Amino acid sequence: MRTPPWLDTGGSTSIQFALTALPFFLLVLGIIEASLLFWSWQALEGAAIDAGRCAALEAPLCGNPASSVTATQNYAVTAASARGLSAITTANVTVLTGTAAQAQCGNTTASVVTVGMTYHYAMIAIIPLPSNLSVSACFPLAS
Repeated sequence: MRTPPWLDTGGSTSIQFALTALPFFLLVLGIIEASLLFWSWQALEGAAIDAGRCAALEAPLCGNPASSVTATQNYAVTAASARGLSAITTANVTVLTGTAAQAQCGNTTASVVTVGMTYHYAMIAIIPLPSNLSVSACFPLAS
């Protein structure tokens, strides 16, 4: 006896796959994209911390941050590049000392240096995550 067409279940697996595949793949891509965004933010933050520490200690690579901002910026670019963020340039790095750095670090009265970095993260247009990352690191100057 032949099954009537309205009771035929052939092809139901294909329809179920078509309905669930898109949300599943969007979820997987979203997890991957968010993970890459978080990794980029962590790498940027690590580079800013390293550059701030180098400037605060007046290490030979960074020099005195008040007189050698360029050396600190170059060190920050090198630190970011070592972490895989090759799109960072010295234009993305700000080095502050004096009252501007004190205000940035929470209105402290101590002598501090602040290194700020920005990075534009290129992402898939479907997933609405922030694409501009910005970090800063504050360190007290060595006396």
